[in-house]
Amino acid sequence: MPPEASLTAPEAEREDGLASRVAPSAASGEKTYRVRALWRTLQGEGFWAGRPAVFVRLVACNMWSGYEADRARDAERNGADCPLWCDTAFTKEGSVRLTASDLADAVVATGDGVTFCVLTGGEPLLQADAALIRALHARGVTVAVETNGTLSLAGAFGDEADWPDWIVCSPKLAAARLEIETCDELKLVVPDYRPEAYRPLAQRVRERSLAGPLLWLQPEDGPRFEAAARLAVDLALADPRWRVSVQGHKALGVD
Repeated sequence: MPPEASLTAPEAEREDGLASRVAPSAASGEKTYRVRALWRTLQGEGFWAGRPAVFVRLVACNMWSGYEADRARDAERNGADCPLWCDTAFTKEGSVRLTASDLADAVVATGDGVTFCVLTGGEPLLQADAALIRALHARGVTVAVETNGTLSLAGAFGDEADWPDWIVCSPKLAAARLEIETCDELKLVVPDYRPEAYRPLAQRVRERSLAGPLLWLQPEDGPRFEAAARLAVDLALADPRWRVSVQGHKALGVD
């Protein structure tokens, strides 16, 4: 892996062995998905926090290249703050190309009884499509996706019947630049992203019975965490429609 790629030690241990655990799909002319990581864990955030899940990290993002040298350039080019602090590794090094069928089989094998799958990135809608959702559904897997909202669900998946079962949007651009039609959870990473800037998007979040619309304020991890956590609490108390998202997987010491 190039030295400028951003990757923490736990991520390196988990992801460097992907190719030894999952063989790439044989050449067949079918579309393949470039997968950076595939692991069994707990969902750590939001409505499904604590639920066993298989995470699929797809390569690529439309906000940042994933390399340290490009952080400032990509932040300026996209008008997004996330390249300056994102700590997720979604570059192509160590990735494996899999067809929809092979990826769905790998999710089932990795899950070993866990049937909740989270497609994440980077930006998963750059790769995920209806064929992948159908393949996972055919194996009894419930599919969630974590997206930045810059791409439309219809554009990625087509008919609504082929959309993921659960959609989490964590926007990284101004609301006017988002294409996502709706979502089940809206998560803003504070301090850079705040409720007043996303009122129109908040109105498109689907309500879930007594829970109402799931609107989350996620304190940015890292050196600004203490101030970000205090701000998240203050914002939620000022507008109780919003809730503070706690990263339970970090508290529990799981990836």
